Amino acid sequence: MRPLLSLALGASLAATLWAQQFQFNLSHLTAKAKDTFEVSLNTSMLHFAAKFLDGKDPDEAKVKRLIVGIDGIYIQNFEFKSDGAYSAADLDKVRAQLRAPEWSRMVGIQSNGNSERIEVWVRSEKGRVSGVAILASEPRQLTVANLVGNVDLESLADLGGHFGLPKMKKK
Repeated sequence: MRPLLSLALGASLAATLWAQQFQFNLSHLTAKAKDTFEVSLNTSMLHFAAKFLDGKDPDEAKVKRLIVGIDGIYIQNFEFKSDGAYSAADLDKVRAQLRAPEWSRMVGIQSNGNSERIEVWVRSEKGRVSGVAILASEPRQLTVANLVGNVDLESLADLGGHFGLPKMKKK
């Protein structure tokens, strides 16, 4: 009976860790890109980085409080030599990793003038937000950001300008 219990506990722990460390498979884009950069910050790296934030500065104090519940921030940016270097099918491969019932698309913004598109996807577990994915695409650039853990959507804009995330404005 004991080995069966150990196996069950091990399997549930592995499933939990996988969910917390979920990162997108973007290898199909790496070969097509002219330049790439990647930011991978797990829990311990985020807590280490938080030590350098000034708790007396109101903006940095907000960021410090916000990252307490985040298990990881994973960002990949791809720059391409020419328009059309990546296809709609490439984006569909990324979107396919954002499957229901856990993931749902929250925001989609399409710019008519210059083919820019932003999509925000939210992952929910047991009624709480457990992750946010952001896809930002332009003809020659694609950025995929994944925030894993307890994410406070109200305060998400406060992370902008930190850890490789673009600065966002609240209205």
